[in-house]
Amino acid sequence: MAETYLTYRDSGRPAHAGPLQVQLRVIGALILRDMRTRFGRKLTGWTIMVMWPLSHLLVLMIGYLIAHRIAPVGTNVTVFIGTGVLPYILCLYPARMIMLCLVQNQPLLLFPPVTAVDVIIARSILEIINAFWVVALFCLALFVLDVDFLPLRYADAILAIVATIYLGFAIGFISTILYKLIRAWVAIQIILLVSAYIISGAIVPITNLPEQVRQWLWFNPLAHSVEWLRSAYFDAYGEGLLSRSYLIGYATMLLFIGLIAERAVRGRLLES
Repeated sequence: MAETYLTYRDSGRPAHAGPLQVQLRVIGALILRDMRTRFGRKLTGWTIMVMWPLSHLLVLMIGYLIAHRIAPVGTNVTVFIGTGVLPYILCLYPARMIMLCLVQNQPLLLFPPVTAVDVIIARSILEIINAFWVVALFCLALFVLDVDFLPLRYADAILAIVATIYLGFAIGFISTILYKLIRAWVAIQIILLVSAYIISGAIVPITNLPEQVRQWLWFNPLAHSVEWLRSAYFDAYGEGLLSRSYLIGYATMLLFIGLIAERAVRGRLLES
């Protein structure tokens, strides 16, 4: 598939494409191949990939509602738990699937035009698309159930979602390099991400915890994702705790380290 698209020539176009055109064709071919191998040729494959994180989100929300818990913030329990769980879904699932891309597409690295970064970018684009579909279908499901899930500040909600996906991409980028070198990293990453979610304030707001505990939890980037999204729904939420620059800076730092690591161990990434 990748080789077919790389050697493709459109009529009327020059036979020799520039480096950027070649890279775009490579990424496009990798995206199509990833879609075919992961989702198959039928819509059911893609539906399962989207419904899996969506069902995870809905199950957690339903379990919280069945427990008859009162929302610690606001009056709508669905909004409270949804804004807490959604950042976890948008961060963990892309990060986990991006982490596996080099191992799953190892033979493609034998093609000279294909680089590890191309494979990571192609997988990331698919995961970002899936993430936005999860958000859209989640909001649609709540709309059908007549649940008011509209934020007070749309810009903050959108930016929080984009920043959370960016964090998941950065974690996935550096993790795919680590997983290629250390196979035990898959278990380590899952433990770290689940732990980050538990202490992110998704269930118990960090603002309700003692000051000494809040000082330590402040360093959890996922906590800032939760606070950022909830600040779009609740007035004066996250004041004194939310740091948008820390979340974006943390993700950018991971991505920068991942790019340096990819460059440093590029030869080892070609090994099976």
